[in-house]
Amino acid sequence: MTLLTGDSALLMPWHGPYDMILVDRPYGDTSLAWDRRVSGWPVKACAAQRPRGQFLIGEGISP
Repeated sequence: MTLLTGDSALLMPWHGPYDMILVDRPYGDTSLAWDRRVSGWPVKACAAQRPRGQFLIGEGISP
């Protein structure tokens, strides 16, 4: 298993296809630099998956 952390727009195209994608996306609720909405991310994530891969969206995942 390989766990990638970072900017998915930069990492995903180069490391796929994936069996599972787990995301805890930014919601754009604060003024912090990392908390910005990313347009089109679901389409990009689905394109990077294997045909029968899993796509899981978390809400408030913490380590």
